[in-house]
Amino acid sequence: MRRTELTKQNAKKKGYAALGSAATTAFLCMALTPALLLVGGPITLWLTYRWFQYRAEWGIRF
Repeated sequence: MRRTELTKQNAKKKGYAALGSAATTAFLCMALTPALLLVGGPITLWLTYRWFQYRAEWGIRF
């Protein structure tokens, strides 16, 4: 595999992790209590930040 394919795959994995975190936080917030945003919100923001930074570091466009 070429290096560009691996970086794109890693970016995809990081994006799916951020998306899964956001979906889980939203679901648990609606199903249980909005107070879970205090726990899930920062985690989702951190994963999304890491995903954006990885894409910016490797110059991957959207």
